[in-house]
Amino acid sequence: MEALIRPIAPDSDEEIAWVASRMRATLVELLGEQRGGRMYTTEWLRERVRFHLDPAQCEGGVFVAVVAEGLAGHTIVRRETWEDGSTFGLFSTFWVEPRHRRSGLASRLVAAGEGWMRERGLTVFRTWTDPGNAPLIALMTRFGYAIEGERGEFVVLRKEA
Repeated sequence: MEALIRPIAPDSDEEIAWVASRMRATLVELLGEQRGGRMYTTEWLRERVRFHLDPAQCEGGVFVAVVAEGLAGHTIVRRETWEDGSTFGLFSTFWVEPRHRRSGLASRLVAAGEGWMRERGLTVFRTWTDPGNAPLIALMTRFGYAIEGERGEFVVLRKEA
């Protein structure tokens, strides 16, 4: 599949709204409409995308996968601090449109996010997800991530660069 992985256009309300809507879709897919669909307002999700794009608030990035018909996936990354004070790169969220899954887009988004982290000198990468998110756990395991433990209701996956 011909696709371009690139940073989101930070001034594009359309792209920000698309990523925010897919953040909600991720929650609904994992947790169901009752729980996942009601966790955050649409405006909060849009502001969360913008948070990752504002260097005054966060050292973060948003990458999108673009195919012929438009946006097909995203990942959000940021520098984060662990309980012991160490910093690491965090994959905050992933999404690939269902019709584009199993096409390599998720792997390319992981590679883009890890590249962003390496460019900033980060040597530990993490993500956390619902323990039932088998597709994401399998994806990250293929990239060398291992389950490190739990964080609240989530399982933490970790990789050292």
